[in-house]
Amino acid sequence: MALVLVLALLVRALIVSGSDHAVMLERVQQHEKEQRNGEQSWVDMSALLFTLLHYWKIWFCTGLFVFLFWNMWRSLKRKQHEEGGQQEQQEREEQVEEVEREEQQEQVEEEEQLERVEELEQEDQVEHVEQEEQEEREDQGEQVQQEEQVEEVEQEDEEEEYFHHSALTRYIARRAWEKMQGKATKCVLVEELMSDLLQTYTFVCSNSFYPVLQPAIGVGSAFEGWSPCEEDIVYRLLVPIKAPHGHVFHPELGEEGEVLARNSRIRVELVCMCTRETAAWFNKQVPRTWRLTHRAHRYGLKVLPSSRSCKLQVTDTSSGEKVHVELLFGVQQGNLDIFLSSQNAEAVFTPSTTWPQSCAVAERKYFEYVARTAGPNSCHLVCLRLFAHILVGMGFSTYAIKTLLLHLLAIIPLEDWRRRHFLSRLENLLQYLQYC
Repeated sequence: MALVLVLALLVRALIVSGSDHAVMLERVQQHEKEQRNGEQSWVDMSALLFTLLHYWKIWFCTGLFVFLFWNMWRSLKRKQHEEGGQQEQQEREEQVEEVEREEQQEQVEEEEQLERVEELEQEDQVEHVEQEEQEEREDQGEQVQQEEQVEEVEQEDEEEEYFHHSALTRYIARRAWEKMQGKATKCVLVEELMSDLLQTYTFVCSNSFYPVLQPAIGVGSAFEGWSPCEEDIVYRLLVPIKAPHGHVFHPELGEEGEVLARNSRIRVELVCMCTRETAAWFNKQVPRTWRLTHRAHRYGLKVLPSSRSCKLQVTDTSSGEKVHVELLFGVQQGNLDIFLSSQNAEAVFTPSTTWPQSCAVAERKYFEYVARTAGPNSCHLVCLRLFAHILVGMGFSTYAIKTLLLHLLAIIPLEDWRRRHFLSRLENLLQYLQYC
């Protein structure tokens, strides 16, 4: 508003000065005319000076205008400076507020983080406590279960002890043990007689093309010591045979050439060798060969009918006692105790050219090993003999019972086959027989 007022005064002064200037200009022109006319004087000089004095208003207005402009510029500058300071102060305040907000936010975040950490620690503590309680409950449950198991075992032991130590059980076990004790057999006598027979036969037929007989090996229940029928024992011996001079036996294993093949064939070069021919050839030679032995005068020998083996009846001429012997023929598979024998297989019909596999020699050697290791007080043969005797005619083959016993001998330590474990081993056999 002051600026507008100053500008109005200045305009007015310029207008007044303009009119004065016009008047002065006229006077100057008039004076010039007078000079040209030569009529100057000192009076005109005063008029000129008076005229010039009228310009002080212009200079005054100009100075006033400059002063006002300078004052206004200074005020504006001060105002801008104040506004700039206020803005800087405001920015600084905003920065301070921002820093305070960030610090507050960081503090809040730290507090929240501390709270989460505390919550996690509390949760961990709760989980740890719960886990300890769970483990304690499990330990208590296991302890209770163990105590129950111990009680059951103790109860079973008490019942078993009562059963084993009762008078009736002891009487039955003692009678069974005594009844099943192996009687004196004639295994040694039979082996000696057959050894004489085979040695004589080898001497007589040494220059023939018949198979070469090796020393006989006693097999089966009689030689293993557990024959179920003492009154009707058949002494079986396996006679290994080898090819004659200039010939080689070639076992043709069944079922894709597996070592444990059930049924196989034996080829002598290009000629198939039948079990029936082997047995027939030997049966024809036995009577003549027996008469050449040094025991022929004491024991009589009779060949019984058989198509795949040689069945003999040996009679003591002085007492009339008879002993039945069966000679089986077999070809050994490599260095194993497994033979391809002339014994009938489990099948209903076995072709004459088929030689079933036999593990009888290996089984006898295993029984001899058990007898040496377990000692004379072992009950494994008594158990086998008792079950074989009881189960005769009940649909169980003696070989199945023998297989069960061999399995138990493999899984139960031999020191647990003493006489005091007799009833326990009978119980084991009965448990396995339930699955047969």
